[in-house]
Amino acid sequence: MTEYRLLQEGEFQQAIDLADKVFRKEGHSSMGIAFPQVFSAALNQSYGAFIDGKLVSFIGLVPSVLHIEGAEVQAFSIGAVCTEPDYRKRGIANTLLQMIFEHVNKSGASVLFVSGNLPIYIKQDCNYYGSINQYKIHQDALHLEETYSVRELQPFDWFQIRKLSHNRPIRYEQSIYELALLNESAGFASIFKMKHKVLVAEENQELKAFLVFGIPYHEQVNVDSRVIEWGGDPQAIRSLLAEAFKYDLNTLLVNIPAFDSALNLELDLQEKVIEPYPGTMKIMNLDLLLRQLSPYFEGKVEILNEDANHKRLIFKQSAVKISNQELKELILNGNGNFDSYLHNVFPIPFPFPQGLNYV
Repeated sequence: MTEYRLLQEGEFQQAIDLADKVFRKEGHSSMGIAFPQVFSAALNQSYGAFIDGKLVSFIGLVPSVLHIEGAEVQAFSIGAVCTEPDYRKRGIANTLLQMIFEHVNKSGASVLFVSGNLPIYIKQDCNYYGSINQYKIHQDALHLEETYSVRELQPFDWFQIRKLSHNRPIRYEQSIYELALLNESAGFASIFKMKHKVLVAEENQELKAFLVFGIPYHEQVNVDSRVIEWGGDPQAIRSLLAEAFKYDLNTLLVNIPAFDSALNLELDLQEKVIEPYPGTMKIMNLDLLLRQLSPYFEGKVEILNEDANHKRLIFKQSAVKISNQELKELILNGNGNFDSYLHNVFPIPFPFPQGLNYV
């Protein structure tokens, strides 16, 4: 008989061992080191399936608060979804996923982010969302502005790093401790056998920007390094990207969300491709999401209930009636057929998921 439930204290090592078995190869750091929030007994969010006391399937669940201009959106992310090979194709992971949905709905979260796009998620109404410009930067493509001095992060920098982080209008909520912990664990970078390096740009003894990027382990050659997180003045960030090549990088991949127009402008001449956000997301409760986003909509658009299946959008002395499904699509990816005024409102600028808070 299979038992489905939240993991209990003392069982998380089983989850780490299973995740390492499924996702890690020689040279990788353990999933328990790379993703401490996923395997946190203190948070107590992750679910497992047990047979005779043995964990055979696991889904990691991590709560977060998204800041979208003035709005706070309560969200969850799932990751480290894994099942013992001998127990696959029995519907175990799907049963756990239904328990995850129930947990999210009880919590007051309105959205769920998924790092993958497998059929199990698409069938559960998880959808692609957002858009990025992916830049591939080469040695000497960018140059340091003389006004900045660049150095590595020092232990006395965290108050200023927090300030730069919090000044971003679109971001995950991050405490000083969380910034430090997630930087040390290097979750997303660890997938590519990389460790973090943090550079800061300073002007008149004040930090103007920071940049977190992955450096491949010494045994790797000719691989793309990856930018993980950044904050601060776009010109200073560009200088930090230039200085990153002092660490013998091959090339540097930088994924900038489409809504970050200032930084995209700074990199406009670089080689790039346009891609959807990696992974998928599920709107768990549309009305709850709209309430949580209400500070973002204020002064831009009013969204009213028309009936159980439709909403009315009021903006610029105009009104449009759309179905709930159309509104979900507008939130996730926008719609070029709507009034151009709404292009500045939709899609909703959700934070890029492959930063420090990657799950």
